[in-house]
Amino acid sequence: MIAQPLTQVLIMLAASVFVVALTRRVGWPPMLGYLIVGMALGPHAIGLISESSTTRELPQLGVVFLLFTLGLEFSLPRMVAVRREVFGLGALQVLLSVAAFATLAHLFGVSLVASVVIGAAVAMSSTAIILHQLTDRAEINRTHGRLAFSMLLFQDLAVVPFLALASQLDRVGATFFSLESSVLPATAGAVLAVGVVLAAGRWLLRPLFHEIAHSRLRELFTMSVLFVVLAAAWTSYIAGLSLALGAFLAGMMLAETEYRHQIDAVIRPFRDILLGLFFISVGMLLDVRELLGQFALISALLLGFLFIKLVIAAAATRLFVGSTFKAVRTGVVMSVGGEFGIALLTIVLESGAGAERLAQPLLVAIVLSMVLSPLILANNARIARLLLREARPPTVI
Repeated sequence: MIAQPLTQVLIMLAASVFVVALTRRVGWPPMLGYLIVGMALGPHAIGLISESSTTRELPQLGVVFLLFTLGLEFSLPRMVAVRREVFGLGALQVLLSVAAFATLAHLFGVSLVASVVIGAAVAMSSTAIILHQLTDRAEINRTHGRLAFSMLLFQDLAVVPFLALASQLDRVGATFFSLESSVLPATAGAVLAVGVVLAAGRWLLRPLFHEIAHSRLRELFTMSVLFVVLAAAWTSYIAGLSLALGAFLAGMMLAETEYRHQIDAVIRPFRDILLGLFFISVGMLLDVRELLGQFALISALLLGFLFIKLVIAAAATRLFVGSTFKAVRTGVVMSVGGEFGIALLTIVLESGAGAERLAQPLLVAIVLSMVLSPLILANNARIARLLLREARPPTVI
């Protein structure tokens, strides 16, 4: 197993060039090629690449840059306009999903607090995979894309109290009544971080980029964009939020400036390369031996949570749109697992909370759903029609 960081990156890039070119030729999405590279080279297969800070942290910057570029397409007025979907639909989807999966976990004999954390882990969907796929397919501004984005944005906010809750699992006798000392400060810090990023974006970024643009130094402009993205992500991270959420807020603030298109052109090459590394890191998580050893259980968990998440997201969405087809299509998009779910289940496994028999195969099932997500998302309309038994798409989509 190779541990030298530069050698690892070179191997991943070389394999990606070959495999992604091959997947493109056969008509598969490039994301699937990256996932295959990670599965093949990772510690659970050939083992050329080990899990390290390089393969764990560097790929996260791809998600940061993705959310930043999406933020550039949202202005603050537009964000205010969709607040009903974010805080209404998003909250409803998270609460219903967590309640459903926590109840099922508790029926399996898991403690109540651990059950809620497991429920939250399954309720989360992959922001990076879903938004990247919807953007590539020009569906991000369609009804199902917009509603899925609203739910994903709320999930990024909701993960703060769930992470705080998960951090208490190793405390003997932890209960909900003893957790307010960690959950409330974490939530307050998250709100403060959002306020800092929004304030800085509103009053500092426009004059900053005005001066930098007049310098006519391209490298200075590029460095400034990178600094703003990473500074916003860092501010969000130290407050307990995701790196990507801070970057999204910074992009949303810059969307109101006249430099939006220039900034987007600068950041896209970094985004595309680092996103490829992120998908490789996801593929590395799939333990094929664990999958084969407990194939029946993992398959049942995978199909079960995909269906339940689809039904819950579709039912919640139906309250906000008049079309059952659009609601089911949104449910299909939101059915896959996510990176926050992996993080929460990892904490559960490390805490010794007695949920290992359920959490371990569930972790593999979530990773497998992310590996299969390019196929699920690329066929979201077909799956929705199949479930609704529609012979053809509706006249208005």
